[in-house]
Amino acid sequence: MPITALIIDDEPLARKMIAEYLAGFSDIELLGMSKNGREAVSDIQSLQPDLIFLDIQMPGLNGFEVLEHITHTPFIIFSTANDAYAIQAFETGAVDYLLKPYDKERFEKAVSRALERLEKKESFGKDISVLLQAIKSTDSLAGQIMIRVGDRIIPVRTENIVWIEAAGDYAKIHTQHTSYLCSQGIGALEKRLDPSQFARVHRSSMIAISAIQHIRSDKEGGYNATLINGKDVKISRSFAPKIRRLIV
Repeated sequence: MPITALIIDDEPLARKMIAEYLAGFSDIELLGMSKNGREAVSDIQSLQPDLIFLDIQMPGLNGFEVLEHITHTPFIIFSTANDAYAIQAFETGAVDYLLKPYDKERFEKAVSRALERLEKKESFGKDISVLLQAIKSTDSLAGQIMIRVGDRIIPVRTENIVWIEAAGDYAKIHTQHTSYLCSQGIGALEKRLDPSQFARVHRSSMIAISAIQHIRSDKEGGYNATLINGKDVKISRSFAPKIRRLIV
């Protein structure tokens, strides 16, 4: 039986390159290509591939969030421009970590490693929970999130974040002096950030509690919050109870 594979990447050129490189392996059958994290979860569950090539920075759900949503556990080769979690990936059993841009020789080495483990019928599923726990622990200890800006990845201290607004499948993170477009959605960021420090105040915005300068009732069951950078953010009626609990 051929070994089955799935490519998961939001960049069309990256998907095309991996597919071309895979064509050289006659014993691997490419089942399909997923364009984003949500599509990847569905495809992994339905197709149940033996091996996936997984990008990390994707809109909607990132690569690690994809792993949190699946029950089928394939072997994983990370294929990404983000090197922030390379050490944790190797330490917890990921097959390989391809850092973009990489060449065909490096790709073939990673696939050969995966084939060797598959032939030995090793299990990778038990390692996924360990990998995710290591990543979450690293995020918590670092007190920062990593944001891609052009060809660079920049660490942003969570203590410097003033507020976050939704931008389609993405989110815009605002500090006092700078704004960053993040490839994760506001819902994903809400799960990652400490709820004792950040509050969702609207379906399209979150604020840092320490950044509140003052709040005023909007006379309709909600509030208007003025932040330390002068920005006014609406606290909708449905999210207002979170803020009321802070009032003494």
